Amino acid sequence: MAACRRFDRALESSDAEAIAETRPHAQTCARCAERLRAFDEISAAAPELRKSWDSPELWPKIRESLARETFAPAASSPAAPRPVPAWPAWLPIAAIAALFVVSFVGLQVFRPSLGDRQIFGVRSLPKDPLLNDAALKDVERSETDYMRSIDKLSKLAQPRLEAADTPLLVSYREKLQLLDGAIAELSGQIEQNRYNTHLRRQLGAAS
Repeated sequence: MAACRRFDRALESSDAEAIAETRPHAQTCARCAERLRAFDEISAAAPELRKSWDSPELWPKIRESLARETFAPAASSPAAPRPVPAWPAWLPIAAIAALFVVSFVGLQVFRPSLGDRQIFGVRSLPKDPLLNDAALKDVERSETDYMRSIDKLSKLAQPRLEAADTPLLVSYREKLQLLDGAIAELSGQIEQNRYNTHLRRQLGAAS
């Protein structure tokens, strides 16, 4: 049990050396092996989703909110031996935060083309083809890779979203539902005109 706690602390710290030192333990503990697998999946997906934006304070604010939501209940309850949960509390929440940040920042990047009041809406777009077949295949390949990364995080976040029990998680769930609606609407327009570059950029931004 002590080894499991050291393993959990290493994952929470995201310190590469600490995680490397505890990896041998995960090879002999099914519980920790599953946690390490999920952690590695998030670590592998995150670089593919990384974007730059002009709001460097956005992620620190979200991280601070997550810390309050995650550790406030533990601080207010008396210390008592408890079974170690199958999943660390921060892991699905981190996936939710990653989904929200990527989606929100993507929409902000393309917001000028949508208008101030249409961040979750779609303007009517021209139907003239803008891409040939070869260029379209490159766009579709990049889009598929991006969606696959989103799906990896969604699988980790979905159980926690369905059981949202804090204002922060409820807020994330509502915003992600709005983003899902925007994605569905954009997908419908892509089916009508599969050569529209601008529309595909919007779909990638809303994902």
